[in-house]
Amino acid sequence: MKPRRLWIAVKEFTAEAKTGGEVKVSEGSLLSQEDNRGTSPGGAFWAKVLDTDKAVKVLPWAAEELSGTYSGLLEAVTNADERLALFKQERLMHRLSMLQKGDSVKVQITSSSGRKDRGVVRYRGPIGKSKHDTCIIFGVELVESASGKGFTDGSFKGQKFFSCRENCGVFVPASRIEPVNWVEGRPHPVPQKGNVRECSRIELTSGDPLSTPGIELGDRVFFKMDDNTPIGTVVYCDHLPKKLETGVFVGILLDDPVGSWDGCFKGQVLCHIPSPEYGILLPISKVYKEKADRGANTSVNNTSLSTSDEYKECPLPSSIRYPPTMEDSSLNGSPSLASSLHLEIQQKNKGPALELDTTEAGEEDQEEEEEEEEEDNDDHVDYDHHHLEINSMVEVNHPPIYGVIRWIGELPGMTETIAGLELEEPLPSGCTDGQYRGIQYFHCQPNKGFFVKLRLCRPDSRFGTLQNLENPVLRCNSLDFRVYASERVEKDTPPPPLGNEGRDRLSGWKKGIQGHCNSCYLDATLFCMFSFTSVLDSMLLRPADKYDGESYTETRDLLRTEIVNPLRKNGYVCATKVMALRKVLEAVGHSSGFTSEEKDPEEFLTLLFRVLKMEPLFHIRSAGKEPHGCIFYQIFVEDHPPKVVPTVQELLEGSLVSGDLKFTEAPSCLILQMPRNGKNFKAFRTIQPSLELDLTDLLEETPRECGICQDLAVTECPDCYKDPSFGDRRVKQFCRICSQQVHKHRARHGHRPRPLSLPEEFSHVGPVPGAIPRQTMQLFGVLCIETSHYVAFAQHGLDAHQWLFFDSMADREGGLNGFNIPRVTPCPEVADYLEMSPEALQGLDPRSLPAYARRLLCDAYMCFYHSPSLGLYK
Repeated sequence: MKPRRLWIAVKEFTAEAKTGGEVKVSEGSLLSQEDNRGTSPGGAFWAKVLDTDKAVKVLPWAAEELSGTYSGLLEAVTNADERLALFKQERLMHRLSMLQKGDSVKVQITSSSGRKDRGVVRYRGPIGKSKHDTCIIFGVELVESASGKGFTDGSFKGQKFFSCRENCGVFVPASRIEPVNWVEGRPHPVPQKGNVRECSRIELTSGDPLSTPGIELGDRVFFKMDDNTPIGTVVYCDHLPKKLETGVFVGILLDDPVGSWDGCFKGQVLCHIPSPEYGILLPISKVYKEKADRGANTSVNNTSLSTSDEYKECPLPSSIRYPPTMEDSSLNGSPSLASSLHLEIQQKNKGPALELDTTEAGEEDQEEEEEEEEEDNDDHVDYDHHHLEINSMVEVNHPPIYGVIRWIGELPGMTETIAGLELEEPLPSGCTDGQYRGIQYFHCQPNKGFFVKLRLCRPDSRFGTLQNLENPVLRCNSLDFRVYASERVEKDTPPPPLGNEGRDRLSGWKKGIQGHCNSCYLDATLFCMFSFTSVLDSMLLRPADKYDGESYTETRDLLRTEIVNPLRKNGYVCATKVMALRKVLEAVGHSSGFTSEEKDPEEFLTLLFRVLKMEPLFHIRSAGKEPHGCIFYQIFVEDHPPKVVPTVQELLEGSLVSGDLKFTEAPSCLILQMPRNGKNFKAFRTIQPSLELDLTDLLEETPRECGICQDLAVTECPDCYKDPSFGDRRVKQFCRICSQQVHKHRARHGHRPRPLSLPEEFSHVGPVPGAIPRQTMQLFGVLCIETSHYVAFAQHGLDAHQWLFFDSMADREGGLNGFNIPRVTPCPEVADYLEMSPEALQGLDPRSLPAYARRLLCDAYMCFYHSPSLGLYK
């Protein structure tokens, strides 16, 4: 089979279609030539437009042919404008065509994100199952601060293309990736031997390594940041207040806004920085001083320092001593910890080194080492290494070497906990790419992976105070979370059987959904929505159509396979899965804070329904206006007697009557938000959730019975609702005769009864055969809030006493930086209070109620109702 020839439309044109008529072809469209022979002397040919599948006649001036590699890169780009823009960047296309596995890149994680993050190419090629697929997709493992922001572990639709940690990989087309150090419009500078960039490292005096270096305020300096060398002016050069042991630091006023320092240290102003973006504070060892003969042009044109080779000819400060070379290595060059100890003992007088193993040292040496370590620790008595975690910024040795913890665990033959660091700068020896003795423990650039005892690490002193040593969003992707992991369940899973079997499946510690990083609003809402009912399963099962983007499928599948199915099958979902959903919602919904901040359930529901393009759960109409689609209804109360314990039935009726509102039809699911003023102030001390909600009198065009004689009602009177002589505050509707009698009373002469809209078959006036059917809904979940923490109650059976209480953060393991442990507990006692009369409930002191009953009645925030019969059809 001959390889197909692909062309790209370089401008928009109107072409003759093979089926007749004319077709407009957009610029950037890909064209697959159907016949190699030109159809006219002008070279026109027939081709299929890949985006629309239409065959058109193409004139040669309107399109350019693509080479094999370029065609594969551009074919994977789905947006025609992005495709053409990429095609026009010839140098970038060439660089992209040369990218191979292991190359460092910058990648746009989602199509909606505006920034590019660091990553490493792990796969290049097609990801479709067709053997004729020629698209080139890049599989990228995200590194550094982007770690954990991805959506895959290297798998796509069940097929493994590369391996990385969960949510640390992405698959992207060429339009969302660029090589590291790429500058548009300029070829990538390739360093040549013998043509190393001229630079002068600021040298320290040879005596005291902490003495002031030969540098003055106003000097022009530069430093390495990622792959750039920002330039600025020295505005501070001295020891930090009360931090003499850390050496001299340099404060720089930057030419470009790439900094993050405001000129202060622990509240003390060191210098004036107009904006934190233009300031940075660095140790002296990180700063280079510009030579007098360096022109401004040179600094600008040498903004990329991609390898440590470019610094080989730069003199290093005399105070810097690197760890000893680790000579005993496996075949792949990973260091031997025992060997490093041996070298350390030999070189104790030459400078600090990393001590990792004591298996080859005598007891005397061990005691000496422990004494030295204790002396070192005297300077950091306030430091506890147990607070260090994955992604903690740390330093080791004196003077310090800086890095980020990428792995914590046990190594073969080691009795202590070891940390794997990714260093800021590569070292000439003793480091790997994250391997140790042939086993890859984490991934980083070559010569930056360094293994050291965890107790020898200390927080990065450049940040002054002990910073929050973990990013709570990324913590879900740390290896520590592996003991809390939950499995992915592809097969559609119905809710567990009602009754004892369902209770046993979900009850206990480490059941339900694990909370993490202010996720309780989402955990409790999902538990109510999906644990024991399928009324909302339509949002999990709707197939994607041509109007749905990648974000729809991603969100739906995350919710279905990572959260709902595992919850129903195994009774447990880990926080990692929920964090993945929160990341998608934050990115797709352009709503900040969904991964870290406290949110309200209504915010989550609104965004989820919007991303999944769900129809409203019900429509509600104000008199004489168009109906309005709603996901939930917030109850407002105007004049309910404050001393009476209200039921949800009474509150809903009062709110709809006050607003002159009606449901257009009976919903299959109804979510009601209780009357509150903010999260903390409750309109009522106690609210009794109604086990059954009767909507018959709240629906449009639905037959109702007269409140007096139970005949067919033909009028209703909102004014009579508030009349205390009628007793219960219920919707008041009457037959014709009763309405006339009621409104003869002189107190009701001002009432304005109005006719009801009835179905055509009930338009006649007369007795109705049999009882008028009622439209009722059943309570299946209650969301509660107390002191900004959401919990949930869910009914797991038909019996009124079959209730479960869920708390995603019921306990904690590991202190401040530990893990939440979720718990689901049976609480049948709440049924006694749900079935109690409001009058009896009014006489009880809330403080005397059992704990679960008190939370349910006093802290209700949302009530979830469903209609089991309508749920089959809606």
